Amino acid sequence: MQRKRKKKRRSLWLFLIILVILIIGIGTYFVKSFFAPANSVSKTILSKTNSPTQTSVQNGYVSQSSSEVQAALSTGFVADAGTPEWVKVPSPKKLNKFTDLSKNGLTIYRINNPEVLKTTQTLAQTLVRMSDMIAIYPNTLIMNASAFAMGTTNEVVGLQINNGKLLGDWPPTGTQYAFVINKDGSCKIYDSATSADTIIQNGGMQSYDFGAALIRDGQVVPSDGSVNWEIHAFIANDKDNNLYVILSDTNAGYNTIMAGVKDLNLKNMLLLDSGGSSQLSVNGKVIVASQDDRAVPDFIVMR
Repeated sequence: MQRKRKKKRRSLWLFLIILVILIIGIGTYFVKSFFAPANSVSKTILSKTNSPTQTSVQNGYVSQSSSEVQAALSTGFVADAGTPEWVKVPSPKKLNKFTDLSKNGLTIYRINNPEVLKTTQTLAQTLVRMSDMIAIYPNTLIMNASAFAMGTTNEVVGLQINNGKLLGDWPPTGTQYAFVINKDGSCKIYDSATSADTIIQNGGMQSYDFGAALIRDGQVVPSDGSVNWEIHAFIANDKDNNLYVILSDTNAGYNTIMAGVKDLNLKNMLLLDSGGSSQLSVNGKVIVASQDDRAVPDFIVMR
C-alpha cells in the first residue's frame, strides 16, 4: 500500500515538472513572437515559403487585384506568317553589337543596332533545341521567347504577330502584355486593351508574349507576383533603343532583378517564357543552358 502511494507521488511530481516546463516554453515562444522585430519575422516567413514578402514600396513586390478585363478582339488571322523576316532595330549610338553587362544574379546582354528575327511561323510550330538553332543561325544572339502549351498541343500562346501578320490573339480575359517590334524598329509594350489589328496598323511586325511588364514607357510597374524565385527571361529596350536580353539566376527574386537593371535606363522590360525554357547563346556559345535541354517553338534571334 505504501509503495503504491510513493509511486502516485512520483507520478504527480513528474507530471507537475513536465507541466511547468511546457508553460515556460509556451510563454517564452509567445513573448518572443510578440516582441520580435518585424524584419526578423519577415525573414523567417521568407525562408520557409521561398517567396518574396509583399510590400507597398514603389519598386517592391506588391499584390494587385486580378480583375477580369475583356481583351480587344481581332479579326485578321493567318494560319502561316511565311518565312520569318529580319527587322532592323536602329539606335542613334554605335556600340559593340553584343555587350556583356552581367552582374550578380543576372545575365545581361545589350544588343546595339541589330536585325531581329522571330522564329514562329504558325501556332503549331515545331519545337527546336538551342543546339539546332545555333546551327541554323551562327554568329547571332539567340534566346527563348513566347510561352507554349507544353506537353499538350505545344502551340505558341498569347498575342503572336510575325511579319506583320496575326497568328494568335490575346487571351479573352485578364490583362496580358506583349513586347512589340515595329516596322521602323521602334519597340513598345502593349496590353490586351489594344487589339492586335490596331497594333499591326500601328506598324507591329513581331510580338513576344508571356508575362508581366516590369517597366513600361520608362515607368516601373508594380509586380503582380509572376516574377518569383525560378529562372526568368526578359526582353527590354532602353531610351536609345538598344535591345537587352536578361536572364535571372534561380532565387534572384524581383528586388534583385529590379536593382540589377536600375542603371540601364530601360524604357520597356517584359517577362518572357521562364523556368526550364530559359536559355541563351551568343555567337555559338551557350551562355545559359536550359535546365533540361528543352526544345521550344519561339526564339528571338539577333545579328
